[in-house]
Amino acid sequence: MTVFWQAFMKHYITFIFFLFSVVLVEGADRPNVLLITVDTFRPDRLSVYGNTRQTSPHLDSLSADGVLFEQAMSSSSWTTPGLMSVLSGLWAPTHGVDVRGKSLRPGTPTMATLLRQAGYAAPDILYLSSIPDFSNLGLTESYADRDKYLPNGDEVLFRALEAYQDSTFFLYYHYRNLHLPYKPSEAFEHLYLPEDFDQSDFVHNKVKIVQENVTIPLGSVSFHPSDREWILGLYDARVREMDETLFKPLIAKLKELGLYENTLIIVTADHGEELLEHGFIGHPSTSFKGSAYDELLHIPLIMSCPNLLPENRRVPQQVQNVDVLPTVLDLLGLPVPQTLHGRSLLPLIRGEVSDERPAFTETTPGGFQATPEMMKTRIRAMRTSFWKLIYTHGPGVEKYELYDLKKDPAERHNVVDDFPDVFSQMQKELHQWILRTQPHEIPVVVDTLNHVPTEAVQVLFPADGDTFRYEDVDKTVSVRWTGPADAFYTLEYNVGEGNYHLYGTMQILGNAPQYGPFTDEMWNMLALYNPWSFRIVVNGKPELSSPWVRFAILPTADAAPPSRWTMLLVFVSFWWGEAVLLVTGLGLGGLDLLRVVAGIPLLDMISATLMGAILIGILRDPLHRLGPERIKRWGLVVAWAGLIFATLSVMPIIWRILWAHTQGRIDLAGTLVTALGMAGMLVFLVMRCRRFLPFVGLLVLCGVYVYLLFYLSRSPAERFHLVEYGLLGFFTFRALRLDLPPGSAYFIAWGIAIVLGMGDEGIQWVLPNRVFEWKDVGINALSSGLGLVAVAILDLERP
Repeated sequence: MTVFWQAFMKHYITFIFFLFSVVLVEGADRPNVLLITVDTFRPDRLSVYGNTRQTSPHLDSLSADGVLFEQAMSSSSWTTPGLMSVLSGLWAPTHGVDVRGKSLRPGTPTMATLLRQAGYAAPDILYLSSIPDFSNLGLTESYADRDKYLPNGDEVLFRALEAYQDSTFFLYYHYRNLHLPYKPSEAFEHLYLPEDFDQSDFVHNKVKIVQENVTIPLGSVSFHPSDREWILGLYDARVREMDETLFKPLIAKLKELGLYENTLIIVTADHGEELLEHGFIGHPSTSFKGSAYDELLHIPLIMSCPNLLPENRRVPQQVQNVDVLPTVLDLLGLPVPQTLHGRSLLPLIRGEVSDERPAFTETTPGGFQATPEMMKTRIRAMRTSFWKLIYTHGPGVEKYELYDLKKDPAERHNVVDDFPDVFSQMQKELHQWILRTQPHEIPVVVDTLNHVPTEAVQVLFPADGDTFRYEDVDKTVSVRWTGPADAFYTLEYNVGEGNYHLYGTMQILGNAPQYGPFTDEMWNMLALYNPWSFRIVVNGKPELSSPWVRFAILPTADAAPPSRWTMLLVFVSFWWGEAVLLVTGLGLGGLDLLRVVAGIPLLDMISATLMGAILIGILRDPLHRLGPERIKRWGLVVAWAGLIFATLSVMPIIWRILWAHTQGRIDLAGTLVTALGMAGMLVFLVMRCRRFLPFVGLLVLCGVYVYLLFYLSRSPAERFHLVEYGLLGFFTFRALRLDLPPGSAYFIAWGIAIVLGMGDEGIQWVLPNRVFEWKDVGINALSSGLGLVAVAILDLERP
């Protein structure tokens, strides 16, 4: 009975406390709301969440004055969708801001719009506001000194608190400095590095890459498990620096202004960060390869308000970031819209027993950096306290992963084949969620009929070739062009090179957008994306589009760009990493293909062998009269053509297996084989030829191949045709040359290759899920012709 009465009294006191809190909210001024989201924020690196290092004493004290949620999950593993779910209470598929360049549909309820309706001031102090992804948040009241203090980092938050201390306010601030590069300031840099840390040789180069780059593509650096200690040291130092420079003075400022007791402070994140749990570091926008593992989805969630919440409360149940908005509204006594996907966490805060709801997530492989091809792939997951199902679907990939989180919390062992009942049930629920959360299109009628440009648009600023210097342009990036100021335009952009290359479009109302002002750190990050190119497209009238304009952003004086040697190291290590992934994946894929072959019934294999033996016996005497050389050369033609045709029906299976094992790097295989072939030709010429003309011919041939490789970038499998039909033309020519002069052999060999190529594509009409394209017929013909050109350049005409 004692245990019963203790439990009863505990819940009774909690109930009385919240009843008193509700009376306070209704009878006095409503609490202010301060939402702080931290980019790339892992909870396990906070001491209050279990880190043995004292990385967060001030955040720890904040949580002690309120509620900490131990198992909060994000709806996405990259920034924009995750933040939109916090602000809108909707999952990523429904709010629709799931790839770069999208924004919330006008009229979508957000934390800002709902609190403004309740009388809250909602000034905009967000540096992200100028990015199209963060339009329509409802932060309509402009803080007068925003642009003055925004370049000074966190100062804009402290100044806004002073400016609105006599109002009932909602402030939203996003902190970015945990994001790559992991470069703590000098006072914190060595705080958690191993005492015997050796930065010599290659380790030093890896540290330099991690401390200088915003993006580090998967495989571009070969990390070893031993690297995890110094990586954690740098990341933890960033956490400690944030705790000392943001949360310590923030708590002090709130107390100084008399706001701490009556301000609902929410600290959470957009997503987590991988720190070698699955072999690499970063998240989709930095590594270009997304996942839905817990290190990317598990985020901190802390709420504090002494006048409203109990102190030192920990909630162990799984919750999600879509629950933040309904919880805030419920705590403030405001109505919670039925359209929200999240639920109020107030019952859990009170200590009530509540059924756990599964957490859902969706992401793209490349996040903000995603290419148009990556945007076609979705990684979705459903998570309970016991199981995680991950579903990856896109061009060339259809994959399920199931993890037993109690036995395998690190998500190492895919047990999808071991628990068919669990898999079947979770698969059903996940697909129901996918269907349930598809966005409902809201038509937006914009009256711009009287404001459409009638003349070609000209960019007024910047001029082509301009360089933006931080102080000279007031720490902002501004562009201006001719045309009505109240019309809609499309800004098409193509920026950066290599790992920092982005291209796409964004919709703009008006002809003079301004982005920024930026902190010097953000400005130097933008400088990594040089050169910047853009043009203005008039919606519906492409003939009025402006010419492309190109400009550069000069890094600030105290932040020199990466050295040429560092960039060279990044470039070489990137392609080395890509090659390693390709070769390793081909090896593993080969083993899988052997398993597929091994699955062929033994009787079928015996029958095929006997048929082959009988055919050889029948043809032996006629073939013997042809002579050994003809048999060898024509046999090679038949074997090669047979290989091309034999793989048609199974190529989708082969491609799918190799695509999965190489993590998409099989797309590079055709390019690699073609490049090696061209290199081999060059070596051949150097060794056997002393004339100038063949080298010129080879240079032209290389140019044609480079063009075709880029032209076929959206159909990487077709790059193999350059090799397949090039070799077919060569083999056929060599066979014909035994009996024909060179001219006739070239012509007939090309004709045979074209006919076989048409037959190859003609089969596409018969096979299921295949498409016939005249373009492919032309590629096959062109590829065989280029192979014959290579024969002529290399002087291989001799019989």
